[in-house]
Amino acid sequence: MPRRALASLRSMLAEADDVSPNAHAFSAAVKACSVLRDRNAGACLHGSILVRGFGDDDIVLSALVDMYGHASAPSDAQKAFEEMRAPDGICYTSLISAFVRNDWFEEAVRWFRSMLMMNGVRPDGCTFGSMMTALGNLKRENQGRQAHAQVVTRGLCGNVIVESSTLDMYAKCGSMVEARKVFDRMLVRNEVSWCALLGGYCQNGEYEKVVALFREMDKKDGDWYSLGTVLRACAGLSSVKPGKEIHCRFLRMGGWRDVVVESALVDLYAKCGAVDYAYTVFEASTVRNTITWNAMIGGFAQNGHGERAINLFDRMVREGPRPDYISFVSVLFACSHTGMVEQGRKYFNSMSNNYTIAPGIEHYNCMVDLLSRVELLEEAEDLINKSPFRGDSSLWAAILGASATHSNPDVAERVAKKMMELQPQYHLSYVLLENVYRTVGRWEDALEIRRLMESRKVKKEPGMSWIDANRSKLCVGDVDEAASASELVASKEIDIYQDSAYNFHGSA
Repeated sequence: MPRRALASLRSMLAEADDVSPNAHAFSAAVKACSVLRDRNAGACLHGSILVRGFGDDDIVLSALVDMYGHASAPSDAQKAFEEMRAPDGICYTSLISAFVRNDWFEEAVRWFRSMLMMNGVRPDGCTFGSMMTALGNLKRENQGRQAHAQVVTRGLCGNVIVESSTLDMYAKCGSMVEARKVFDRMLVRNEVSWCALLGGYCQNGEYEKVVALFREMDKKDGDWYSLGTVLRACAGLSSVKPGKEIHCRFLRMGGWRDVVVESALVDLYAKCGAVDYAYTVFEASTVRNTITWNAMIGGFAQNGHGERAINLFDRMVREGPRPDYISFVSVLFACSHTGMVEQGRKYFNSMSNNYTIAPGIEHYNCMVDLLSRVELLEEAEDLINKSPFRGDSSLWAAILGASATHSNPDVAERVAKKMMELQPQYHLSYVLLENVYRTVGRWEDALEIRRLMESRKVKKEPGMSWIDANRSKLCVGDVDEAASASELVASKEIDIYQDSAYNFHGSA
């Protein structure tokens, strides 16, 4: 139908002057371009509108604002809006929606404020829906609460679009209690409402609630997006059994060629250690995006299949989408755990040279870990010093751990002192350096580190683990008898050293 509308307009323009299109005809044609997301056709049509003298018609301009918004041209939408003589609420809403649709959230907020100051212009449900989306993405909960108050005072609480957007805003701001309140008060819920709450719980790491809420949903309400969210929650819980149930449901619903669900399935099976299941789903996928490839590469890397991860990354470069930030994290992690130094250097350098991706803290962590594992400690140290993350203690910790393992006191001293400057209360800096000193027989230095820990009141925080048993989560404290025994041995060794030193000096 949109193409037929454009064809009809072209016929009118080709006819004699007595069959000339009016503002409504041009408006309908512009809406057709909007539906087709065809910016070029819309721009050509805009030129004809100006030539025919309809460039100042608010009906036509309103359609142009909407068209440019859908065609990823928010700046052109704003120019068309600014040509209007008396924009009404619908025109403002079209502009705000155009900004939100193209992630210009700050501009959306600014124009919403401008709208509120205009006499006779009132925001409607669509306006507030777009506004809530903007505020949620900006993580501005206080402004979101103010907008929510206006929704209540203007009597828009029964609008499912507004309520779903409000729910989503609270979820993106991390206020799941408020999001749930909005959801529970909704008289009418649609798939968007359910998915917004599911996505909020998943985004905030409340995976058990995602699974529980999904079980509440009526089977007719489940769509592909909700299945993808629940699968991500199962992956977060490393719970393969409910994930398999969702997989079976997806197949029973006739699901196939859905990249969101299939990517989530690959991620689920990989995070649960079922790499072969993950690879089967990956190979069966007819549509693979960057997320699908990254999930499989990361799955191989995280489960000890470093060479398979590297081979799949090379295959992605040849036949898949362009690797992104996450792709390089996974392949560098694989290089680190397989000791492939040259490959790691090649991939790391190619990020900025071939893909214009600035290496982040995760990439530097992988490279430092790779170099440290093969005892290239000085190179790892030099890499950190040249990086923009030289003040991050996690990078130095990898070198310190390796220097302790390989008993390299010179590097250990430099790195430990650096870490103590960055994080004076981080116990591992002291413990590892003390271990190095003890290993090489520098007992006085080891004793000095132990005294320094006591004077600074540095203590090791106990670790915690969660296990899934009989459908319940059990929290287990870090007893770590081996570590306790090691600390006891270290303490006794130092005591023996002190006693022997005292006896030696005393007998002398």
